This record gives sequence, structure tokens and C-alpha cells, in this order.
Amino acid sequence: MAELTPPRTVVITGATGGVGGALARRLGGDGWIVYAVHRKLADAEALRDAGLTPVLLDVTDEESIAAAADMVGPRLDALVNSAGIMGQGPVELVPAEAWRRQFEINVIGQAAVIRGFLPALRAAGGRIVNLGAVSARVTPPFFGPIAASKAALSALTQALRMELRHQGVKVSLVEPGAMDTAIFTTADKASADIGWAGSPETQHRYASALDAVRTAAARQPLGPVAPAVNAVVRALTARRPDTLYTTGRDGRVLALLRFLPDGVRDRLLLRAMGVTAQAFETSPPAVVG
Repeated sequence: MAELTPPRTVVITGATGGVGGALARRLGGDGWIVYAVHRKLADAEALRDAGLTPVLLDVTDEESIAAAADMVGPRLDALVNSAGIMGQGPVELVPAEAWRRQFEINVIGQAAVIRGFLPALRAAGGRIVNLGAVSARVTPPFFGPIAASKAALSALTQALRMELRHQGVKVSLVEPGAMDTAIFTTADKASADIGWAGSPETQHRYASALDAVRTAAARQPLGPVAPAVNAVVRALTARRPDTLYTTGRDGRVLALLRFLPDGVRDRLLLRAMGVTAQAFETSPPAVVG
């Protein structure tokens, strides 16, 4: 009698988010054992009810990463790094605290998770898929923080891919366009909670331009998460996975803009975001009192 092939195993960080959650349900339905990473204890029951195995893990806490790796065991077929936060705003106005948190979660935390699970991935000849963003290659105005962190993640992924090439672990990067998830709402709330850096005069200088960008963003249709999920599944299951997958119509269009001369690309992006010279020609804020 033929031996039964054991189900494949995958750890998915950000499994309570838009892409991570959809991916966890998809792979669970396909017969994978899904270790669904969450940060809040309250999320465990819903993940378990969905047929997933909840794993409490904070990507910024190496002790929790080590505990999760011990729980998963000595062999792991795949790791998908979907966890991340989105910071946005003018480079001049984003506080240092927000920059540090952006990189702590989106870059340093991803590296820590990879380091924690690599022995098990190596033992199984597994795969790593990192979720980036196409803005890492072509960055619109006021998206510097998220794009900078995703550009760093892209560089990390490229180095890792070559370092693991002869160790039996394949590495892919998925760069989606804008998707209909809660990350934009969360980003707006985080910006409001932290506030802006700079003097009132400096903040006022950007007020009209920020309003224009918000208006332009509100008009932009957000794509579904399905193309990103499908790309991750291909990266996990294809015999020879691509090193890079770009998904979403807007993602592919934005990626193509990198071939334009810088000046032309800048003008197109500024126009698309409604940022004109007039947006910065504002009078000083009124002095109260």
C-alpha cells in the first residue's frame, strides 16, 4: 500500500489581515496545515473555528518568535510574511517614532521571523514568500514611509534568495497594488494618533497638498486581494516559482512607470495625486489670541 503524503505546513504572519486571512483560508481549504499568526488573544478562537492553528506571535519580540518556532516543530514547508503596517505622509512631517515603528515591523521584524523559522524551512526544503508593495519601486508623493520600508524588504528578499539558493529554500516576493483591506483605515488612525512633526507653519505648508492627495486616493478604486493570494499560492506550489510577482492592474501600471525618465514620471505622479505648485502656495496660519 502506498504511503500517504503528509499535508504541507505553512506559517502565515498577519493571518488576521486582508491578504493573510484570505490566504490562510485558501490554503486551509487546499489541505495545508496552516499556522495562523495573530497578536491578540481574542483572535485565536475565530482562527480555530476556521480550521486553522492559531499561533500567538509578535514580530518585534524574538522570545515569542522562538516560542512559535518550537510550537511548529523541526520541519516547515512554507513561511509567508504578510504582517505589516502602513505609514504615510510627507517625509518632513512624519515623526521619528513612526519611522522607527514602520521599519521595526516591516523590515526588522520580518528578518527576525525568517531567522526563527529558517532551520525548519531548511530541513523541509521549504519556501519563503514576502509580501512587499509595488510602491517600493515607484513611490508616489507622501507614501515615503511605507515605500521605504518595502524597498528595504525587497532588498532583504533579494539577498536572502541568493543566500538560500544552495540550501534548498526558494524565496519569492509578491508586490501587490492598492487592495481593498483595512490597512488604509489603520494607517489613517495611526497618523492621527501620533500626529505630525514640525512647527504649525511647516504643517500648514502641506495642508492643501495633503487634502488633494486624500481626494485623489478616495477616487482610486481598490483592487481585490484575490490576485495577491493567487500569486502567493503559485509561489508556494509552482515547481519553479518566479522570484517576483506583481499583482493588480494599478500595480502593474505603476511598475511600468519606472522605465520613464524621472522628470516625466514625477510629473505624471504629481498630477495623478493632485499635487500642484499652487497646493504649496498658502498663506501662513492665522494666529489666535
